[in-house]
Amino acid sequence: MRAIGVLAILAAALTATGAGAELMVAPLRQVVTAKTPVVRYQISNPSDRFVDARIGWIDLSATPEGYAAASPALRPGLSAAPYLVVSPARLRLPPGARAEVVVRLKKGAAIPAGERRSHLLIETTPARTPLRRASAGLEADVGIGVSTPVILRGGYAAPLVAFEESKLIRDENGALAFETVLKSDGKYSAYGTLEASLLIDGRRELMARIANVAVYPDAGVRRLVLPLAREFLPAGTLRVAFTGASEERGREWAVKSFEVAPPDPAPVSERR
Repeated sequence: MRAIGVLAILAAALTATGAGAELMVAPLRQVVTAKTPVVRYQISNPSDRFVDARIGWIDLSATPEGYAAASPALRPGLSAAPYLVVSPARLRLPPGARAEVVVRLKKGAAIPAGERRSHLLIETTPARTPLRRASAGLEADVGIGVSTPVILRGGYAAPLVAFEESKLIRDENGALAFETVLKSDGKYSAYGTLEASLLIDGRRELMARIANVAVYPDAGVRRLVLPLAREFLPAGTLRVAFTGASEERGREWAVKSFEVAPPDPAPVSERR
């Protein structure tokens, strides 16, 4: 569990183009089922040095804001790792190289009903990195790692998802943002993209987008903030939608619309 402090490994924070300074991982999430017992990850090394990595598992419980270390009491009903095998256990990647990591259902394993989750953990061997302070030379061992969720599903029933506690807020710079809580009822997670669009006179303007959003059954809710990057919204309809991605592509999980009145007073740019 020592890796958690190094990682800040919330999988929802990983991106397809970079999951850390040392390694990149794709895809960001995989689902193992009886029909899909084998999944594959591509691990690449964009750095200018050789990277040695250990590959294993870590269990994280879902929270409204992301993830936290799973307690011993939660792990037996949460962890997918006892049902899975990962190979290889170690990697050595030259600069610019990539490798494949395979996760498969254990031979003879019976998938329990419902959904379990473990995070594939790819932890690099600490590299001795020079640090400089004043005129003294210091060195520190720096370890870097990434993780990505592996979902184990026995059966499936789409959860019911709804927006709750939605409101406009302002950030520390005075710009508007949309804060919301997504609530999911069911035994399986909802996964997709959250988008905010402004509809004005039949025209649609995409204002903000967050990909790789998951609402897991062990949390039941997910709190999110969509930065709108504006001080005012013109009159129109603000439409916020949570739509499916990956195996749920095309599914509309939840939609909410808000009528926006003209700003009062009007922004300086609109005054005559």
